[in-house]
Amino acid sequence: MPVAAGPLVLVVEDEAAVRSVIGRTLENNGYRVLFARDGEEGVAQLEQHVDDLRVVVLDWHLPGAFGERTFDELIARKPSLRIVLVTGDHSAELGETAREHLACMLLKPFSTAELVLAVNAVLLA
Repeated sequence: MPVAAGPLVLVVEDEAAVRSVIGRTLENNGYRVLFARDGEEGVAQLEQHVDDLRVVVLDWHLPGAFGERTFDELIARKPSLRIVLVTGDHSAELGETAREHLACMLLKPFSTAELVLAVNAVLLA
C-alpha cells in the first residue's frame, strides 16, 4: 500500500529487483507507488486507481502483454496518462501510439537521479 502523500505512480516491471529499486527511489522522493509485474496487472491497477494515477513507469519488454500492447491499453483507458518508458533496448521501435503519447524514455541502466528527474519532469510538463 502506498505510504507517501505525493502523486501516485504505477511501476510496471517484471524484474522484482528493478521494480523494488524504482519503487523505493520514488517513495523516498515523496511519491506514492503501486506495482505491477506485467501488463495485465498494470492495466488492472490503472482501472482501480484511474482518477488518482498520474504517471506510469513502464518496462518496454514485459512477459505476456508486451510493453507496446500495455502502453496502448493504458493510453486507451486514460489518454492524459504520462508514461516514462524504460528499456535496455537502445534500438526499441515504438509504435504510433507510443510515439504520440510517450512522455520520456530512460535507457537501462539509468541512475536513481535520472529516474526522479524524469518523473518530476513529466509531472511538470
